[in-house]
Amino acid sequence: MENDHHLYLVGENKEAVDCLDAIRSIVIRVSRGQDPPWTDFNFRGEIRYKLSADARRLWHVMRSVHLVHKAWGREGEMHPYVALGLRLFRKWEARLRWFTNTHAELMISDEFARRAIRHVFRVIRRVCSSKRFACRVRQLERQHRENFEGCAKYVLSILRDHARPLMIRADLYFEAEAKWAARDGKVERAIDKLIRNLRERRIIPNVLGSIVKLENAYDRGIHLHVMVFVDGNLHANGFGLTEMLISYWIHECVGSPEFASGFNCYRRKDEYLFNGLGHVHYADDHALKGVRDALRYLTKTDGHFFLPCEFGKSLRRGIIKSHMVDVRRRGAPRRHTEHLQLARYILLGQ
Repeated sequence: MENDHHLYLVGENKEAVDCLDAIRSIVIRVSRGQDPPWTDFNFRGEIRYKLSADARRLWHVMRSVHLVHKAWGREGEMHPYVALGLRLFRKWEARLRWFTNTHAELMISDEFARRAIRHVFRVIRRVCSSKRFACRVRQLERQHRENFEGCAKYVLSILRDHARPLMIRADLYFEAEAKWAARDGKVERAIDKLIRNLRERRIIPNVLGSIVKLENAYDRGIHLHVMVFVDGNLHANGFGLTEMLISYWIHECVGSPEFASGFNCYRRKDEYLFNGLGHVHYADDHALKGVRDALRYLTKTDGHFFLPCEFGKSLRRGIIKSHMVDVRRRGAPRRHTEHLQLARYILLGQ
């Protein structure tokens, strides 16, 4: 894995993922702009043409569309911006590649090339400004805000009664034939078993709460991101507990290492400024920022692919409990309206 880091990032083809990111980015940029894709000017009595900066970016993204060939035909399950860009770029890259120089730069001295690139700009701006498209994007953005707020309040409810929980995170995958079964919606029992037994503390002892996010990805297909809060007064070995979770997923939920795998997020904890792992004290701003960043990632709705409808809700978390008056805590009693001020400000901005 380490030797192939430039090509794969936790099982994903990094070049393809970067290309999908670039498609979304340039489609959003073009849709929000008003400048034409090219302009003409007089040079010594001859009309010449110059591509705009956005048009040059669009062409360089378009000419790399072959990197995401595994996504061709999956536009129906993609984010609207990515699906629109992929459809357009696949269609027009094959036609415009003949109008390039030796450096693969698009030459617009030919009228067809100018008309084609202008057409692409117009389609992007027309579709993105349509009522249906705009409503879908707003719906996804609203869903992200609501999911993040709900998960933040759930974490606050845990911190309300437990001053220093231990947070662990893992990514759980399907492999081989199970990966294709997951895309057909035939693995719900494995997922439900994990969530149920995690909630009932049969996998890891002293679990305080959990958040599970199901996602769909380019190479990985259906996979799970799991965040678990454990009683920090009783446990400190977050790495070991995460390995227990991964082992349970592989051997008890799916049944074999041939069909399942997992990634322990502790292995990459040093790559993030705020990693959201380990003990999280309600007054530790650094740890709380890590939780915030992790929640943003878990609740994002701007991924490249959506979860198939057969899976229902993609985000599953525990229930926010009312104040637990019978909880025994160490130290002096806390005023529950005051001690979470910092945590509430970092997680919710309130």
